Amino acid sequence: MDKTYHELIKTLYPNKSAIQDELILLTSQQYLPKGTEYFFSDIHGESDAFLHLLRSASGNIRDKIQKLFGDTLEKHDQDDLAKLIYDPDLVLKELRTEEKITADYLTITIHRLINLLKFVSTKYPKDYVKSKFPQKYNLILDELLYTNDSEYNKRAYYESLVSNIVSYQTAYDFIKVLCALIQRVSVDKLHIVGDIYDRGPSPHIIMDELLTFPNVDFQWGNHDIAWMGACAGNTALIAACVADAIKYNNFDMLEDGYGINLRVLFEFAMETYGDDPCLYFKPRIYDDNIYDNITLEAASRMHKAISIIRYKLDYALIERNPDMNMDNRNALKFINFDNFTYKGAALKDKNFPTIDPKNPSKLTKEEKNVIHVLKQDFIKNDKLNAHVKFLYQNGAMYQVENGSLLFHGCIPLTKDGKFQEVEIKGVTYKGKNLMDKFDRLARDAYFTNDLFAKDMMWYLISGRYSPIFGKSQYSYFENVFVDDKALRKEHYNPYYDLYEKEEIVDMILDEFGVTGTRRRIINGHVPVITEAGESPIKAGGKLYVIDGGISKPYQAKTGIAGYTLVFNSHHVALAEHKTYESITDKVSSYTPNIKEVEIMNPRMLRKDTDEGKKNAEKIKLLQELLKIYENK
Repeated sequence: MDKTYHELIKTLYPNKSAIQDELILLTSQQYLPKGTEYFFSDIHGESDAFLHLLRSASGNIRDKIQKLFGDTLEKHDQDDLAKLIYDPDLVLKELRTEEKITADYLTITIHRLINLLKFVSTKYPKDYVKSKFPQKYNLILDELLYTNDSEYNKRAYYESLVSNIVSYQTAYDFIKVLCALIQRVSVDKLHIVGDIYDRGPSPHIIMDELLTFPNVDFQWGNHDIAWMGACAGNTALIAACVADAIKYNNFDMLEDGYGINLRVLFEFAMETYGDDPCLYFKPRIYDDNIYDNITLEAASRMHKAISIIRYKLDYALIERNPDMNMDNRNALKFINFDNFTYKGAALKDKNFPTIDPKNPSKLTKEEKNVIHVLKQDFIKNDKLNAHVKFLYQNGAMYQVENGSLLFHGCIPLTKDGKFQEVEIKGVTYKGKNLMDKFDRLARDAYFTNDLFAKDMMWYLISGRYSPIFGKSQYSYFENVFVDDKALRKEHYNPYYDLYEKEEIVDMILDEFGVTGTRRRIINGHVPVITEAGESPIKAGGKLYVIDGGISKPYQAKTGIAGYTLVFNSHHVALAEHKTYESITDKVSSYTPNIKEVEIMNPRMLRKDTDEGKKNAEKIKLLQELLKIYENK
């Protein structure tokens, strides 16, 4: 053992007894069951569905209730308990309104919740569970959770604790705390495999919830990167984020959620496009705004105004980065303003009052003002910056954990199944090195003033070889302005044809150093068309695509409302969520269709996990240190 390292370890364990205590605990904990990992992907701002799935552990809590109380409680009582755990504020409010809350109800409920908390906590060390206790009830929870109420000498004490919680009128708050603890303990580790943002109405609410979650990581998606880059000050991405939010009628998210002032954009749009019906810029309305009741006509004009600004900013970005090889995506460059065609196809909309055909990228004075105001609202936004910093602190382009390789989109491949080489500033990258390079650039974009890094965030959401985009082009201009299907077509990277092959998946897993007999890729980004018989399981069970359409715009196409992947000590299982309504129904104790796709036989223990391997190294070091103490 290195002498300096030995001295550092010695400060933590100053004597033989301290080492022995730690060794006993660590070695014993290795034989506890593996904690439960949950994998979500492509949430797309659907806060109601996501929060319900998170708080129900994708129906797992209801299953635990059945296992614990199946012989003692009727089904409706089990359902009621599940509803309470998922949303205690709502349930308690309804019960109070109906005058159904009595001292007996509170007492019985606290007992049931304590018993359930004990049940879901059994696979975890005591310190792990206690770390989730709020300071307010720390001592009371410790006593209730770890006192055996069946012991003669402790029974009266235990009962007194519960009765006093009720008599001193803290029962409501205490029940809420117990419900939150059951939720948190039921999900040991949460993985978000990309795309919290875009389409849905409330990504900010999702981020607020995740900020409170004790153990969460992100594999950035293209829409996450868009908002991260916008927050870093990339004006093309600021325009893109605002345009996409308006496209899906998400005014509440922009103005109320993040406090982004759209007044200047509104005034500019109404003045510039007041006589233009902007028919091709009508928002897609899946959710109504509560706080911002803007008219469809005004929204359409605002959408067109910010979209034109977006195309101009794209133009300038592409021109200053010729090495990106993105000239084909410079939409305004390919418009013939004499006959109003785009790459030979007729334009559906021919009204461009702010575009100078001789200098298409030039912003008018008013457009400059609009994007300046928006930029200040993005880069100085405390709430948005808190969310983005959390994404950086807990996120990456990819992650390897417990035999799983997680990334949002793809690993760019050639048609013949080799890693696609991508040149960045004269250096060629591929495979893992390419992902690492993009990860570094994404961090530089936010934490430095590197303009190239900020521009590369734009490439990551639309570039041909972007791993988190994975398509030949992002047709946001063509989808609005032309009917030509060939011009609008977005071709997927060859990865999406090849990932059915086991040898290709093995090649990728090898590239990222994922070893063992049980290893897998977990992917999002491309919705699984379950309705057409497509399976989320690829390559003989070595790859899972878990984007099943929790986002409402996808559900008609996929036929379901998304997937959750659950990896516990017994199995890897896919939870299939049938309908959005079933997930978000406040009066339902939701249970999805669960399919076991990998069976852990024997049961997976902590010693078999990455955490267990780290503990094994620590145990080895402590054993060496113990020998040093014993030989003195």
